[in-house]
Amino acid sequence: MTILRIAWRNLWRNPRRTGITIFSMSFGLTMMIVTYALMDGMYGQMVQFATILGTGHIQIHKPGYLDDRSLYETIDDPAKVLRVVDAADEGHAAPRTYATALVSSGPQSAGGYIWGIDPLRERQVTDFQHHLASGAFLSEGEKGKVVLGHNLAGTLSVGPGDEVVLLAQAADGSLGNAVFRVSGVLQSIGETFDRTGVLMESGDMDELMALHGRIHEVAVRLTRPDRLTEALSRYKTLMAPMGLEVKSWRELLPELSEVLKLSSTSTTIVLFIIFAVASLGIVNTQLMSLFERTREIGVMRALGLGPIPVAAIVFLETIFMALISAVAGGAGGALWSWYLEVHGWDISNLGGSFAYAGVTFDPHLRASLTPPAVIQSIEIMLVVCVLATLFPLFKATRITPASAVGRGR
Repeated sequence: MTILRIAWRNLWRNPRRTGITIFSMSFGLTMMIVTYALMDGMYGQMVQFATILGTGHIQIHKPGYLDDRSLYETIDDPAKVLRVVDAADEGHAAPRTYATALVSSGPQSAGGYIWGIDPLRERQVTDFQHHLASGAFLSEGEKGKVVLGHNLAGTLSVGPGDEVVLLAQAADGSLGNAVFRVSGVLQSIGETFDRTGVLMESGDMDELMALHGRIHEVAVRLTRPDRLTEALSRYKTLMAPMGLEVKSWRELLPELSEVLKLSSTSTTIVLFIIFAVASLGIVNTQLMSLFERTREIGVMRALGLGPIPVAAIVFLETIFMALISAVAGGAGGALWSWYLEVHGWDISNLGGSFAYAGVTFDPHLRASLTPPAVIQSIEIMLVVCVLATLFPLFKATRITPASAVGRGR
């Protein structure tokens, strides 16, 4: 108890220096928590954009289709597959067909990748309808219209109301061609889709490509994305008798999946670096304090105080500063992160939407405040504080009555 009182008293012998040190530690912890929350939010946003603007959470295909995406590798009874998926009640499903085509308007032409979709079901799986730069999304039963990717529309110099011609090799060997009116142009949602994407109603796709009702894929958006593993296992069991393969977004987007696997380690490293810089103040404070109290410590040693109690006093001083900083910095970081979670951080002035790990998403970042964001940051701060005090602690134990004579005050 005496050592505790001595350590607390020593801490406030120079309140300005102690206050500055505590402020730097608190600010460092606040930045750690905000950085952690922002990175968690960014990774969560990446997954959300990758799934609701493309793959869905789960996809069902004929085995081998993803190897070369052949026009002929189709699901021959899509109605049955959709009935089974709907009955599983894990989420919403949408059928899709795909084909490559030449898209032209006047003298301009470009390669396109057509998505044949059921507009009503697709609205429940993806959020294309909420990411239109201009025009309107496709409507159920509306024929002869397409929605284009952002860059493709720019290449063809077309917009809503303009006409484009699609030319493609159909499944029966014939040459499919038709004129479509542009219904809308999407915002930037991904490099590949921006450059080649064409959305059209599944009936139009069936006529253009002579598919006779066959589809290439069923995409599923889960009601509970956190139950991905359980849902994937259930769908695999249901699709096995039909000879179909089921894959999750983690298998469909391996680059993004690897980024997420490394995210925890990279976040910890970044946080360690942030607070390691702030910890220099701890070393400076303790070394200056020791220099000023060298003579005092020498007298204490001469009166019989051993090196271990001296080290304990120095250690407790650091712990006291760390605990005060943990409360102040933890509260500040949590409040700031909560604000960024509710209101977000608009970084569009840095260049609009941007891509990371192959995913393009809206530059309105939102933090994700979770208990680990606060707890792990405080744990890192405490570890760094202990490491930072090792050298001053070692110096304190080396002070002897003889070496302290004439030094300090």
